[in-house]
Amino acid sequence: MRIAVTGRPGIGKTTLCLKVYEKLKEKRTICGFITKEVRRERVRVGFIMIDLKTGEEAWLARVGSGKAKVGKYAVFIENIDRFSEKLEDYRSDLIIIDEIGPMELKSRKFVETVNDLLNYCSNILVTVHYKSRHWLVEKIKREFKLYVIDEKNRNDVVEEIVSAYDC
Repeated sequence: MRIAVTGRPGIGKTTLCLKVYEKLKEKRTICGFITKEVRRERVRVGFIMIDLKTGEEAWLARVGSGKAKVGKYAVFIENIDRFSEKLEDYRSDLIIIDEIGPMELKSRKFVETVNDLLNYCSNILVTVHYKSRHWLVEKIKREFKLYVIDEKNRNDVVEEIVSAYDC
């Protein structure tokens, strides 16, 4: 099953991925990553990626200057590239990618890897940026079962997704 989740920032897309992961990790081999905010004194200073298999953490982006920028954030393309290589583990029962958004899409390797996964993998859970018009995000929205989550449905969507992958 190929599932995409979207919704406004802060609505719970990452939390949804973590809940699905927690409910399935004893039954399925899962690879991929989630992205979490990093805050200092209640101010968001960046984002880290966390590998679901190893727990490895790496900066996705943080406030500052750099070659690749999204708003006030410098994007660490080399970290995205490294995490992209780990996604090529086709032996996993489920691949979780949180998120396919403006920062991740700065990496050509990430775009190529995700596009390849769309051709070879049937069990993928991704979150996609709500407003992105990137061709890869548009392709995912067309080809995947798409859930738009909000405060009312996000817990029900977790259960639906777990049921879909727990067969």
